[in-house]
Amino acid sequence: MTREFVFIAASPSSNSRSSAVARALANRLEARGRPTRWYSVRDFDPADVMLARAEAPGIKHFVEVVRGAAALVLSTPVYKATYAGVLKAVVDLIPPDALVDKPALGIGTSRLADHGGDVARAFAALFAFFRARSVGALVVLDDELTVGDGGGATFAAAAEDRLQAVLRALSLAVEEHSRAQAAG
Repeated sequence: MTREFVFIAASPSSNSRSSAVARALANRLEARGRPTRWYSVRDFDPADVMLARAEAPGIKHFVEVVRGAAALVLSTPVYKATYAGVLKAVVDLIPPDALVDKPALGIGTSRLADHGGDVARAFAALFAFFRARSVGALVVLDDELTVGDGGGATFAAAAEDRLQAVLRALSLAVEEHSRAQAAG
């Protein structure tokens, strides 16, 4: 069975820009035969998240899915130069050893280019804590993205190029991780 690419979307909005970017990546992975699993911060009981109820059935299942994932992809709108606090609260539920050597990617959307670098550094620090294999961050500026009524995304050429580069890097990282695990 092929392991899933697990996505966690931080925006509470059902048609957010950051979720549209993540969905575009997920759709391209699925077109390559790679299964994805999608979580939104809306999928969690707020009390379970805020009170860190690790034994809650939904949280236990979520952690099992993350442990078994091929890769983890976090998406967020940039808030105050970093990822959303609710994303941090959800990520805090993941045990420190759950992502060791696992490919991980951060996606952020921002109005300001300077904040893109800030969120990329924040993702790098987060993935380093987990000892995950960071594939970096894909930052898309608001003026590089158009989101349609159905949630589909259209990218400016430079953002499309970055999305394609991240797709290749993430796919390669998962293949290398799978080979390393099979070797032993």
